[in-house]
Amino acid sequence: MRWQHPERGLLMPGESLPVAEQYDLLVPLTRWVLREVTTQNMAWRRQGLYLVIGINLHARHLSTGTLVDDVLTALAESGLPPTNLVCELTETSVAEDPEFAAAQLEELREHGVEVSIDDFGSGFSSLGQLVDLPTGVLKIDRSLVAFREGRKAHAAAAIAAIVALGSACGTQSLAEGVETAEQLALAVELGCTFAQGYHLARPMPAGELVDWMAARGGGRRERPGAVLPAASAALTRGAISPSQHA
Repeated sequence: MRWQHPERGLLMPGESLPVAEQYDLLVPLTRWVLREVTTQNMAWRRQGLYLVIGINLHARHLSTGTLVDDVLTALAESGLPPTNLVCELTETSVAEDPEFAAAQLEELREHGVEVSIDDFGSGFSSLGQLVDLPTGVLKIDRSLVAFREGRKAHAAAAIAAIVALGSACGTQSLAEGVETAEQLALAVELGCTFAQGYHLARPMPAGELVDWMAARGGGRRERPGAVLPAASAALTRGAISPSQHA
């Protein structure tokens, strides 16, 4: 989410979302994001661009018990196939009531919506979450991907371990925060299924994405639901703001 403030300009999530949380607006905003994202994805689909798009969800939405209905309503209203949507949650967002969270995530997956764990490897309960939560994608935290100078071997060992654990549990992996060619090469070498980051693309107006993807030979006229591997493209992620920026 970005907030186009009339006086302060474009505010990033770190500035805008705490205000939304303070006024208990996170759940209504998420419902709006779901409608905007699914509608936009259908617009791309009609242009021959088939994308899987991920939406970050807040812990508060899990606690309401309306998450599944809200997601399915947005899909039904837009006509977007469930397989073209990924719901992303952080490890800590499910900590308050893991069983209640797992039940909702399992229901989403039964309807065809994929679920991913965001920032995996930065929390304290990663292994427990991997075992207990019904997820299909582990998003490896950028702190591991964007390794400090002289720490490449250590980062590689940690990433390889996460990829292997996920694979053993039938889960794919995504490298977050890929900002250099070296980081992308490492993600590919270690078997990450997907990658995302500024090295691949920066946020852009929704209207520019079709031409951007066409120039790179990706996504257009792929089979519905297809996602390109880490070696060539990022799993599309984000929300469409009022100014139509992803």
